Amino acid sequence: MAIRRKRNLLDATLVGSTSAICVLDAERRIRFFSPGLQKKTGWTADDMEGLICEFAADSSTPKDLLISTLAPSHEVINGAGRSVQTVLPHSNGTSSKTGLTFLPIHDSGDVVTRIIIACSEAEADSSKRSLSLQLHAEVTALRLEFRKRFSGESFVGQSPAITTALDQAELLKHSTCGYSIVGPSGSGRRHLSRMIHTASEYQEHSFVALNSHLLTEVQLLDTLRRLRELVDEKGSAAHRRTGTLMLVDADRCPREVQQWLLENLADEATGVRLGAISLKSLNAPDSVDWLIPEFRDLFSTLQIELPGLHERGEDISLLAQFFIEECRHSMQTSAESMTAATQQELLFYRWPGNVRELRQVMFDACQNCFSTQLCPEDLPFAFRAGVGAQEMPATPTAGTSSLESILERFELEVLLKTLAACDGNKAEAARRLGMTRPKLYRRLKTLGINSA
Repeated sequence: MAIRRKRNLLDATLVGSTSAICVLDAERRIRFFSPGLQKKTGWTADDMEGLICEFAADSSTPKDLLISTLAPSHEVINGAGRSVQTVLPHSNGTSSKTGLTFLPIHDSGDVVTRIIIACSEAEADSSKRSLSLQLHAEVTALRLEFRKRFSGESFVGQSPAITTALDQAELLKHSTCGYSIVGPSGSGRRHLSRMIHTASEYQEHSFVALNSHLLTEVQLLDTLRRLRELVDEKGSAAHRRTGTLMLVDADRCPREVQQWLLENLADEATGVRLGAISLKSLNAPDSVDWLIPEFRDLFSTLQIELPGLHERGEDISLLAQFFIEECRHSMQTSAESMTAATQQELLFYRWPGNVRELRQVMFDACQNCFSTQLCPEDLPFAFRAGVGAQEMPATPTAGTSSLESILERFELEVLLKTLAACDGNKAEAARRLGMTRPKLYRRLKTLGINSA
């Protein structure tokens, strides 16, 4: 939210401007080449992005000369801003005098992660030029950060259910219809809806999420009326207009609010896209009786289903590694990976809090870890207590039963607990137990467990 507020403030200052900006990463590789700079130099982003900007003694072509001109000095690489007057080459062989301002962007550890290069014509007031370039640079950096945060790669997962959900989200990016996302809390529903918004034609407008259950009917109606006033406001900045209105817990939306939405924001002419997030389908029997049919139809074009984390198999390990790398980057923790024993602990756990809970567990574990690998002992106490609650009761002593009956009872408990953890998915249970599905079926039959 802080990033969005700052971005909106800067956008309001610079609305209507055209920037000639280039963004380099820590390796001086061009990651962004703005349309303004493309117009100024004659080269496209496809021509320039990926090239490394470094000084060259022999710049035989205009492109080599441009790369050399955009190369940052050692002072800039070490974190100091700098402005220079130079000649910018054009692809047609001509050149133009211009000013380049190099603005290094630091992370929380004061390490330069990117360099903004802003190009401008000579201005009489150098202080105004410096402020303008600084604002342009910050806007570009924030936009890149925001788009990266909600890019297609930001939703980690390879399980069939997640692959299907991402394919459906890709379809929604190129349409304007309403939709719904169904799944348990913490499964990534809001993140997916922001991904869709960020990649759609509504990306320049605001994303607004209203919780239909936490807010009262009066608060919801008051907020919606104010949003409607901004929609009708003429000449307002893009960020002041609502692009996507996402109703969280839409299946609990008060009927008066449903009716107001149908009368005021359901028309496509308003330019507002409606979306719904709910724990269960809006077509579920108990929801059908509560929701107005026309209101339910607003979100019926496409329904995306997100499963609970315990149903996603190896996605748990992928997400855990993703959070380890996130901690290493943002908090400078030492862990780079996790041991096989740690992975087994994570895979066995049922994850009632889904991805949100996994993220918190990994953040706590990384702060507890002082080596390059996370061990089970680094996992927080709350997680280990939850795992302990899922463990099977102690087996009877050898004196009360034969060894064979003890082993069978133990095997039966393991199979039943694993099947319960997998919601009856036998293929997933067999994978976790390290056995083939036919073998699992044979053991279930031998132990007298109905395969159905």
